[in-house]
Amino acid sequence: MQLTKHRRQATSRMNMTPMIDVVFLLLIFFMTVTQVSEVNRERIELPQQKGVEDQKPAELIINVMEDGRIVVSGNTVTMPRLVAILSETLREAGGNPMQVDVVLRADARGTSATVNDVVETLNKMEMRRVRIAVQVPR
Repeated sequence: MQLTKHRRQATSRMNMTPMIDVVFLLLIFFMTVTQVSEVNRERIELPQQKGVEDQKPAELIINVMEDGRIVVSGNTVTMPRLVAILSETLREAGGNPMQVDVVLRADARGTSATVNDVVETLNKMEMRRVRIAVQVPR
């Protein structure tokens, strides 16, 4: 009697579970980052004016609401608190005001008094890299 050895065909199978886990974690990461970047953009009506599209992110976004409130990172702040935030941002940039990018978003329906105060404060702190956000008419 002849004994034959049956060899099983060795199949290599890739375990997809770790790859699915990584894709899921990346999805959560990008969803979270998107939500964090949108928290600085309050829903306000920007002035209609021809401008350029915002091409680079800013370190600090200052929102001036219709009623004159100043909102930074979703929190309403007073002018002295804004000065403290600007000072902290300036300190983090190594004390160089040219390293700090600021975007000023002002509601078109509001008055310019608070906007002027914010611009004057930025000027006193020698922050010159300030962009004023507008909405390009269609």
